[in-house]
Amino acid sequence: MKKFLKITGIMLIVLGVGVLLYVPGSWVMGYWAQRGLPEQFDQESAAALSLNQSVLDKMQGAAESEKIRVLAQQFQSQLHEEQAIARLEIPKIGVNAVVVEGTGDNSIRKGVGHQARSSTPGPLPGMGDNFSLAGDRVLYGAPFLKLNNLAEGDVIKVKTTYAEFEYSVYSKKIIEPEDTSILASPGFESITLITCDPIWSTAHRLIVQGRMTSSKLL
Repeated sequence: MKKFLKITGIMLIVLGVGVLLYVPGSWVMGYWAQRGLPEQFDQESAAALSLNQSVLDKMQGAAESEKIRVLAQQFQSQLHEEQAIARLEIPKIGVNAVVVEGTGDNSIRKGVGHQARSSTPGPLPGMGDNFSLAGDRVLYGAPFLKLNNLAEGDVIKVKTTYAEFEYSVYSKKIIEPEDTSILASPGFESITLITCDPIWSTAHRLIVQGRMTSSKLL
C-alpha cells in the first residue's frame, strides 16, 4: 500500500510538473505565433484603403450601413486561414487582441479565431449576422481567461479593415460542445465569444453574446 501511494504521489508530481511546463510553453508558442500580428493587421488595413474607397465612390448617396455591408462582403470574399482580420477589445477584462481567420490549431495559437460556417468564412461585422469568435482560457496567452467576468451591458469593441463596431453584452451561458445553435443569426447584428468551461476542461462551452450598438466607417 505504501509503495502504491509512493508511486501515485510520484505520478501526480510528474503530472503537475508537466502541466506547469506545458502552460508556460504554450504561452511561449503563442507569443511567437502572435508576433507581428498587429503589424499584419495594420498592413491589411492600409492595403484596403484604396480598394474600400473605390467601392465607396460608386455608392454615393447610399446609407452608411449599406456601404459597410458591401465592404464587409468584399473583405469576406478574399479571406484565407490565419489572416489577421480584426482587432478585438474588451475593456472590462483587459482583452486587446488581433483576430485571425479560422479556428484550427494554428489560428488559435495566435489568440482569437474567427469561426467558419461549414467550409466558408463566417459572417463579418456589418453583414447583419453573427460574428463568432473562439479563444482559449488557459493556453496561448489565454485571451478569454476572464470571459466569465463579463455581464449584461459590458462593452465589446471590434475594428476591421473597413469600419469600427461596438457591442453590448446581452447573454452569458454554458452549453454543450456539440451545440452549434449559438452560431446562427439571432435576427440582428451580434457577436458571439466562445471558450471552454470550466477552466482546464473541455466539458462545456462558455458563451458570451453581444448586440451591436454602433458602427462607423473608417
